[in-house]
Amino acid sequence: MKVVLREDLEHVGLTGEVVEVAGGYARNYLVPKGLAVAATAANLKLVAHQKIRTEARQS
Repeated sequence: MKVVLREDLEHVGLTGEVVEVAGGYARNYLVPKGLAVAATAANLKLVAHQKIRTEARQS
């Protein structure tokens, strides 16, 4: 299952990355704890927008 990470996770990936994880791991751990969201078109667009805003603040 493809998910977008909302936080850095050791051995999984960094914030904003789209990663492939086991379905059970995503449904039972990552999504309920708010560590990731499903990689839908809407969520990918939201993450891209958030990344742009973060980069603008850092400039």
